[in-house]
Amino acid sequence: MANRLSGSLLTFLNYLPMRKTNYLLILLIIILGSCASLKQSKETTYPSNPNYKDLESFKNDTLEYVKTNFFENQEFYVGKPLKVLFDDLEGDIIYFNINSLFNPMDKADGVSLAIRNKRHVESQNKSTGYVPTYVDLIVKFTDQYLYDDALELYDSSADPNWGKAQKDFYKDFIVKEIYIYVPEEH
Repeated sequence: MANRLSGSLLTFLNYLPMRKTNYLLILLIIILGSCASLKQSKETTYPSNPNYKDLESFKNDTLEYVKTNFFENQEFYVGKPLKVLFDDLEGDIIYFNINSLFNPMDKADGVSLAIRNKRHVESQNKSTGYVPTYVDLIVKFTDQYLYDDALELYDSSADPNWGKAQKDFYKDFIVKEIYIYVPEEH
């Protein structure tokens, strides 16, 4: 059918004088260009968080950084896709857990992200070193998703178990609430 349509178009263009053909080609190019720009304009851009402070301003204390920027200032991220938070997040996500629901059991409504960074510490003998710190950033979404869809991306044996595929899966979910959890150190 496509060949028949393109053949019909060429037959039609052969009957037009050359000048009209040029005008039609220019019009066709303009229409196609407009369609492409409309597709690009659908990508929403979000302003940066005015209350955001970089990790260095917290002396690389991951807990205080996450608590201040994402828990205490969560109103900036609520109602926006998770990719807005990803754009601001410093530190490495080393693993994720799927937040499952009890009812319905095949659904999930968020993700728990373990963030690792090194914290500068001074010891008793005044030497300095870096201690890894961890904090879980728990993000609840406005919509539920199938637990099994995320489970396909989960590999408990990998370290880290977070990467591009996981980020791409979660980036468009809309943030509803943000919590933090600090695992106990052993």
